[in-house]
Amino acid sequence: MLPFFKAPTRRLKRLARKSSKWPIGYAIIAGVLLTRSLGLFTSLELQTLDFLLQNRFSEETDEAIVIVLFERNTLLINQNDHTELTEQRIAELLKIVLSADPAVVGLNIFLDDQSNAPGREQLVELFKSHPNLIGVQKVLPPRTIDPPKELSEAIIAQQFGMNDAPTDQDGRIRRTFLGSYLDDRDGIPDNNPFKFSFSFKLAEAYLETQGYGLENHPRQPDIPVFKLEDTESFIKIPILKLHSGGYHRETNISDIQSLLNFRSGSSTFQIINAFELFSRSLEPSFLEGKVVIVGQTDSDFPRFLPVTASSGLIQGEIDEDAIIPRMGIVGAELEAHSASQLINAVVDGRPLLHTLPPSAEILLIIGAGLTGICVSLSVGTSARGAIALLACTVLGFLFCYWCIVQFGLWLPVTPMAICLPLAGITYLGFNYRSQRRALLTQRAKLRQANVLEAERRKAIERAFSAIHAGPLQRLSRLLRSAKDGNLQQDHIVQELESLNKEIRGVGERLRQEAIGDVYFFYSEGDIKLDLTHPMHEVLYEVYSLAVQRKLPGFETVKVRAVAIEPFNCKTLNLDIKRQLCWFLEESLQNIGKHAIGTTRIQVSGKHLDEFYSLKIEDNGPGIQSSHLGEGTQSFYRLETLLRGKFARFSKPNGGTVCELSWPSSFNTS
Repeated sequence: MLPFFKAPTRRLKRLARKSSKWPIGYAIIAGVLLTRSLGLFTSLELQTLDFLLQNRFSEETDEAIVIVLFERNTLLINQNDHTELTEQRIAELLKIVLSADPAVVGLNIFLDDQSNAPGREQLVELFKSHPNLIGVQKVLPPRTIDPPKELSEAIIAQQFGMNDAPTDQDGRIRRTFLGSYLDDRDGIPDNNPFKFSFSFKLAEAYLETQGYGLENHPRQPDIPVFKLEDTESFIKIPILKLHSGGYHRETNISDIQSLLNFRSGSSTFQIINAFELFSRSLEPSFLEGKVVIVGQTDSDFPRFLPVTASSGLIQGEIDEDAIIPRMGIVGAELEAHSASQLINAVVDGRPLLHTLPPSAEILLIIGAGLTGICVSLSVGTSARGAIALLACTVLGFLFCYWCIVQFGLWLPVTPMAICLPLAGITYLGFNYRSQRRALLTQRAKLRQANVLEAERRKAIERAFSAIHAGPLQRLSRLLRSAKDGNLQQDHIVQELESLNKEIRGVGERLRQEAIGDVYFFYSEGDIKLDLTHPMHEVLYEVYSLAVQRKLPGFETVKVRAVAIEPFNCKTLNLDIKRQLCWFLEESLQNIGKHAIGTTRIQVSGKHLDEFYSLKIEDNGPGIQSSHLGEGTQSFYRLETLLRGKFARFSKPNGGTVCELSWPSSFNTS
């Protein structure tokens, strides 16, 4: 594998493994495909097609096609304002139009095959003498309309086209017939004559004047193509199949049909009133070489055809007295659009609407769903994923719009626009849940780490307290005696034995405290104080044991005052109780070690407003150094735990005060 393919391949494999943990996205893709195959998206897809076609940029007027309309309220047969359209009047108009030598003339008015009205002979003679005059007939049930019986079968076959228009289930016209097979002739099976549509015959006749001939596709004989003379290139006319595009519920897609690529804009064709040619207010010479479609309409009550195109009849001001304003397009305009799309596709390369094969559309829908899944799993947060999905959906919609405008390619935009965000949103929820789970796990690990860190800190502080209050104190006395030269061998041995015993006792003390023992182990000897007893009694025991130690500062003490009031100790946990005992023990030992010459020690515990204050003071020399030892720093940490206040200062008249106070309502249990 090439090196630059390795990273994307690994990333895709990782996304595939991640998405397989939550396969609902693939189920959604399958559900969208199944829903589309059942035709439940048909209506929505057709409406989306209408939206895309209606919102194209306006095109210029097609100069190759001119529409001439008989309007009932402007056609005057005689002075009595009789407004009935007669075959005589039609024949007169056709003579005027044919005199301008147009490329082809299409009469989009049905002629009664049994009529004996004046003008019938003139019409029949015009069809015989002008092979570029094309008429209409209705060949599909439920109602058929045949050409005049006076015309031969050859003329009917060559100069008449079917005028049937296929409609979708919502009643709108989006397709056009290129032709259709008629019923069996003479009861012989498979002897169905083929009839081209009226608009196809108009386009064929015009393109013939431009040097293009109609042929069958060399590999697909059922598909018509237009080929330029003396060249091998040809223009293929796309044929609509039963499951083309969004059509999955239409049952009348048969014969040879094609999608209608209506010209966009409101000024699509030049439309003139037949009265202007009769009155010679408009010379017919401008019709030379063009496609002329002759039709009729009721200017007060036009027959509206529901299509996505705009009619050129609404360009002028709407008459305030009109009962119904002009809307939609009339039949002649529909035929003009059908012929125009063929002519412009062959001559100017204007795209015809076509679709991809069903298998390619399925792959596009699957690709859209997979894109939504990949986008959702690739982004970091759900909010970014939602924005990315929205952006991808909009870009996909714009791409489909560009394809239909530029190439006439109708992509399955609706199922793609549904599948992409829907499949992605499910993974946003999965991604959010995974991120939430990971965040909670991370927070739990952080809390556990904080608990372990706190336990380690407590263990270190307990170890320091145990060592500082016992072995370090004895070692400090030995060092002081060594400096003073007062060491005796028996004394040294005794002190070292006691030191050995105290150091060994530190381990047992720490083990007992670590397992949550309810005892406070006094630093000297095997003395345990029960912390479940009232704390003022426990503190008094600590005081009594501390002042009994043989320390220099205690040798001159003459007055010992102790007054510890009871306080609510049920809200304090065992660790806080141990630290309070150690605070009192360490404060008294500091007096014994450093306050040489002290004659009075006072220990008090009392309530002050909403606080309880534990104070130890002496009348010794006061604080001799500003250095904060480990003991003092531990006092400040205890202050933080109790949310109280610690103070250590020298009195003006000599002596040191060490005070710790905390809220009486403080709860750590």
